[in-house]
Amino acid sequence: MSEPNSVDVLVVGGGPTSLLLTSLLVRSGHKILTVEQYDKFEQGLYGRACMLYAGSLEILDLVGVYERVADIGFIVKNAVTYKDGVQSSSRGWSFVQSVLAESDTMFKYSFSLRQKHLEDALREVIEETDSSAVKAPVKLLNYRTIDSPEYPIVATVEDQGDIREIHCKYLVGADGGRSAVRKLGNFRFPGTASPHHWVRLDAVVKTDMPLSQTHAISIESKFYGNVLWTPTDNGRVRIGFVYDQEPGTQVTEDLIMDAAKQAVHPFTLEFVKLDWWTIYKIGQHIADTFRQGRVFLAGDAAHTHSSGAAQGMNTGFHDALNLGWKLAGVLNGLYSEDILDTYSSERRQSAERMMNLDKDIAALISGKIPDHFNAPRDADPNDYLAKLHSTNAMFTTGLGISYETNWVNRPSTSHVATVEIGHRAPDGPLFRLGRVIAQPLRKLVGYTGRFWVVIFSGKLERTETAMRLSPRCSTNYRALRAEIDSPQSFFNMRPTSWNFLTIISGRGSLPASDLIGSAPLGKTVCDFSGEVFATYGVDENMGAVVVVRPDGIVSLKATLDGAGGQQLGEYLTSLAGHGIRPSPRPGAHEPPSRGYELDVEGKEPVQVLV
Repeated sequence: MSEPNSVDVLVVGGGPTSLLLTSLLVRSGHKILTVEQYDKFEQGLYGRACMLYAGSLEILDLVGVYERVADIGFIVKNAVTYKDGVQSSSRGWSFVQSVLAESDTMFKYSFSLRQKHLEDALREVIEETDSSAVKAPVKLLNYRTIDSPEYPIVATVEDQGDIREIHCKYLVGADGGRSAVRKLGNFRFPGTASPHHWVRLDAVVKTDMPLSQTHAISIESKFYGNVLWTPTDNGRVRIGFVYDQEPGTQVTEDLIMDAAKQAVHPFTLEFVKLDWWTIYKIGQHIADTFRQGRVFLAGDAAHTHSSGAAQGMNTGFHDALNLGWKLAGVLNGLYSEDILDTYSSERRQSAERMMNLDKDIAALISGKIPDHFNAPRDADPNDYLAKLHSTNAMFTTGLGISYETNWVNRPSTSHVATVEIGHRAPDGPLFRLGRVIAQPLRKLVGYTGRFWVVIFSGKLERTETAMRLSPRCSTNYRALRAEIDSPQSFFNMRPTSWNFLTIISGRGSLPASDLIGSAPLGKTVCDFSGEVFATYGVDENMGAVVVVRPDGIVSLKATLDGAGGQQLGEYLTSLAGHGIRPSPRPGAHEPPSRGYELDVEGKEPVQVLV
């Protein structure tokens, strides 16, 4: 077998978290090996996670995966709740649509798709870059660290009966709740277990329940908790309910189907085909840290919880994206290795919030009101569940995930923009010059593994001959450009990790350099209505610079002038630390006549006409 003895990153696990991480890493040009102990290529099209929220759909769209599955899954735009057969549209899953309707995301829905379809799509993306990156069945047996500056981790694996060693720079455990990486690394994994058992099943069914094939449904049952019902791909439905059987009861397929029929009462339920079912006890656990040296945990290996709010796969995606761009950047020499500490601090804090929320959700779904709610004795758990969902809707959908300020997310007292540091960069419609069809901002920037410097250049004003940038903003833009192009600027050293996007408020028909009064930085787009300026809280008469991380998080705000350009350079310098050997790019002393698209891998900047 011609497998490599050394790789840059060894990823353990073959689920969505590990595959998304792998897809991000292989495009960085480094050698990645992902191993999975089970042959998931042969796994049936059923079971496991199935609900994707808007935040996860944005991630999949960024990395080019969503279009591969868009026609397969069930688009969830509507939700209803039934109690004693009476319909309500203000409880249950209705919180999702309420928050999406008011958000700027282009994904105004959730997406129900069984996990296997998504894993297949992610593997396709990986194979297009590196067909040898994912191997199964390969089981991790052990790993150890050695005194090696290049490959300090040695992993022992069983590969179809053969025992071999793999040397790697970094090891990532994304191998589920029973993570071998976590156990072998002695990561502490404290948590609690619930006394309740939950059932999840996929089936083809017949029912007289209204809206059963078009809506996400909650059924408030007296005996089976808050029952989940959602259509999914290929004519199946996912049903979930609380099932606390008598001690010593042998749980069978027939018992599960009978319980499901009782759970949806007063509606009838007939099983045409039961694909899959599982019964499990809820446990909430979180690792003390997600990083030990060069070993990382992600997804269920780092945190486990109930499926009550459908957070498992969604949370894992945010882990993968956060770790992916940082690890790729360190491997490419772009960032100091210290940036990897922010993966653990940021994602663990987010997972801890999710864990605390899940404890309450799981209890309420199971029909128990936690003591800290101080509820009246006759209170309805479903009332508290509805309020809890509504209060945390932005976080649950992934659109409200945010990180505290740190040395990557720079605290700011600047009033040049109201968008918050550490929060998701808002989306909005923008137009390339001369075009009449809008493109979402997040689609324009995409995922390249680079930071985006978004330059809000100001508002166009009518002159005697045409619409042009106001004199004040044009002067400030030129000052920003001069600072970026100056010989001592860090932007004139390589490698770099930046892309530029210039946004103009208004409609213009002249070439970008004529509109701005300067050669533009990066692509130039127009905000016809001023909506994006308003969403970011930027004064059209002043302009601003907003830096967006590769994972779509706002990390810096600066003024539109030379001082802002200097601040940007200092920021990049601090991110690079001592992990970069800068060298001036040829001709850096000469003012450029074209915009630069700067390459993430340290190659020469490529001049592009705009």
